[in-house]
Amino acid sequence: MAKTGKSTDRSILRLLFWEGLALAGFLHLLAHPLANEFWGWLFFYNSLTFLVAYPILYVYRWKMTGGCLGMVLWPLSFFLDWVLAGCFYLWTAYAFLVLGSPFYGAFLNHWIILGILSLFVYFPLVQPVWGIGLKYHPFGDLVRLSVAGFLGGILGYALGWTGGNLLEPILGGGDGRFLFWLGTLFSGMALATLYGRKGLEK
Repeated sequence: MAKTGKSTDRSILRLLFWEGLALAGFLHLLAHPLANEFWGWLFFYNSLTFLVAYPILYVYRWKMTGGCLGMVLWPLSFFLDWVLAGCFYLWTAYAFLVLGSPFYGAFLNHWIILGILSLFVYFPLVQPVWGIGLKYHPFGDLVRLSVAGFLGGILGYALGWTGGNLLEPILGGGDGRFLFWLGTLFSGMALATLYGRKGLEK
């Protein structure tokens, strides 16, 4: 059974990969400002926040978790972890916008509910993929976690679609149905990923 890696096993390539994607998103926002000025600035500063916070937390998990310095900087790492959880939500909303999804507005209008739901994906799945969890997962483990999350997401998608049709008189159309569907999708991804992580830690 695969084992999670030590904190010193982290790769600089993963850091550079995600920083490169964030930089590409930042440059896209510069080249294509949004018509909605408030959300345009929010997405813009979200990309800047990620570009600064992500490498700090990555290097902390990599090099500074032990000793007195790690103890002193732990509050900062805790804070940055939640900041990056917020960044994940805003990146997801921005992806829906770029893809032209009609449900993009739900991320703006129901950000409290969807923000809470996104945490169930961020901590079990996104943290390991970004390499900023307490335990580092090498590439092989990430493939397994990603496949588990993908399959769980498909199951959640199917359940949400079916349940949304059955409960349409209660949920109504539009955002209500979308929130239910996204909740089942995220729940399926989270449960499947947690099951996959449990297997890796045996």
